[in-house]
Amino acid sequence: MAKIEKLGAKKTEKLGTKKGEKVEKKKNAFSRFIDFYNNNQKILSIILIVILVAIGAIIAFKKFYLEPQNKKAAALMVEPIKLFAQGDSVSIRLALEGDDDVDGFETIASDFTMTKAGNSANYYTGLCYLKLGEKEDALEYLLKFKRKEDVLWYHVQGIIGDLYDEMDDETNALKYYKRACESENAFYAPIDMFKLAQFYESQEEWEEAYNLYQQIENKFYSQFQNMNVDKYMERARINAEK
Repeated sequence: MAKIEKLGAKKTEKLGTKKGEKVEKKKNAFSRFIDFYNNNQKILSIILIVILVAIGAIIAFKKFYLEPQNKKAAALMVEPIKLFAQGDSVSIRLALEGDDDVDGFETIASDFTMTKAGNSANYYTGLCYLKLGEKEDALEYLLKFKRKEDVLWYHVQGIIGDLYDEMDDETNALKYYKRACESENAFYAPIDMFKLAQFYESQEEWEEAYNLYQQIENKFYSQFQNMNVDKYMERARINAEK
């Protein structure tokens, strides 16, 4: 009995020691933190002030500079958009380049680069060049179009894929087609999926093409019917089974 009591006492003593050690370590860690804070209080206060000033500056920059600039750019976009909508080459060129009375998309994109409206101007500038057949310039501006609005951004990725495909840049064409197909938009997504499937067909990757046609059928059945995808799917299936 005496031996058992001694063993129990030793175990209790060890447990007590470990708990005591943990408490002491926590105290030591807290004490070190307090010491560090007291020793570096001035530096930490300066850092905190710098952070708060930076945050305030960012908020002020957005509110008092970016927002007014965006409103100004959006107002300037009205006339070139009207010209663009007319669709003829003369109106599109004027929408792109502007004149003494109207700022064109290209100027707005350049002058308001940090704004949402300026980003939209990149999109329209790219489309203008595309409609005018100047594809390298179209590609330059469409690549500048930032992801601030998902539907249009995904659509633009598909157009970029088209441009690279026409340039025989298969690597980039595939990259941008795949990116466009990540969209869930019921109008653009099936079109871009069809483009990617057609690209796979050109590479004789029939199984990949067939899988995409199936996805169009499963996810966007009305578009599947409207686009007559069934005949392409059957062709891809036959070739995939050879």
